Amino acid sequence: MPEVSARALLVVRGRLDGVRAWARKGLLPVWIVPDVAWTLVVAAGPPAVDPPFDDPVALLGGRPVPSRLRPSLYLVADGPRAVVTVHDKGRRDEPHWLVWTRGAGLQRVPELPRAPLGQLVQLAAAPGAGHGDRAGRLREALRPDGRSGADVVDDVLRALALPGAGLTLDAVRAGDLPGAVRIDPDPRAAERFAEIAAHEAHLERQLEGR
Repeated sequence: MPEVSARALLVVRGRLDGVRAWARKGLLPVWIVPDVAWTLVVAAGPPAVDPPFDDPVALLGGRPVPSRLRPSLYLVADGPRAVVTVHDKGRRDEPHWLVWTRGAGLQRVPELPRAPLGQLVQLAAAPGAGHGDRAGRLREALRPDGRSGADVVDDVLRALALPGAGLTLDAVRAGDLPGAVRIDPDPRAAERFAEIAAHEAHLERQLEGR
């Protein structure tokens, strides 16, 4: 099965065994790569479900991350756009967002709560570590210019000293990183999802036929 070219990646702070168990219950094969303070999660192959549910970006970022694996940051490179979703540790904490667009820089999206830059700096720092000049480096990484979304995601990762730099640029492959482990979904999870999707599609056809 071919490896998926990374255009999105997730970093979580939690025990490796917990990340492994969470990944097994998903619908997407992933590489998990342990780092000093974070674990990197990247799509490793095609999803275990059929269209229209087979978008690896949506499957990785749309699946809730349990509080025991948070804080988490989900970074997506989408052509001229870069999006960062931040999830803090609280059980009821809502995700916050950063949206960067080529030529415009950071943009406010009314329906998406914005993540303050200070929040990213604080969450990214290892427990007990100082922030140093990460705030300045992050502001520089998010400057408005002509870079691609992949460039910006890479610059943000480097500014915050998070794992995964080079992946969205295809400069490195997740499976080649030290300690990388591939986790494939439990077949039962895909089977349950397919049953639910088929049932909902059947109900929708019945409603349309009335």
